[in-house]
Amino acid sequence: MSSALPSSVLQRLSNSDFLHLGTSSHDIPHVSLMNYTFIGPENKYKSSEKQPEHLILLATSKNTEKYQNLVANPRCSILVHDWVTSEKDKTDNILKLLESLNQAEISELSCTLAGHVFKVLEKDGGEEFEYYKEKHLQRNPKAKVFMDTDDLALVLIQIDTSKVVDASNNISRYG
Repeated sequence: MSSALPSSVLQRLSNSDFLHLGTSSHDIPHVSLMNYTFIGPENKYKSSEKQPEHLILLATSKNTEKYQNLVANPRCSILVHDWVTSEKDKTDNILKLLESLNQAEISELSCTLAGHVFKVLEKDGGEEFEYYKEKHLQRNPKAKVFMDTDDLALVLIQIDTSKVVDASNNISRYG
């Protein structure tokens, strides 16, 4: 399915800073606001292992509800919505950004993705762990505080399906 991702989804994944990650365990849902790194074909770790064309990289402590949910149930849902704001807002913290949002600042598309855990890398994951950790820190320098933990896990999510909704409620499904 990954190769069938439309350009609107690829653009959102490449340009947005945050996503909402939906996980569940024992039919109890949990949503987390996360920074992430979109991993396209050009920036995947070079490996002989067959890998999906597109991945979403997340970093989390293993001592979190989202991580425990992904271990119990590797299926997840992701919402990516690109909030278009001024440069000033981008330098403020996320709380101020969310408080300052109004309808005129919201972009035209949102993408809902269904996926599953493709791979979990832990600190002893060698070169591949270090490669993806560096990629994530390059894309999300402020995430360093969340990644300086002994129980860090890097989670690679494979995208199975996507749905794009525009401001006129036109819905397109892929995969």
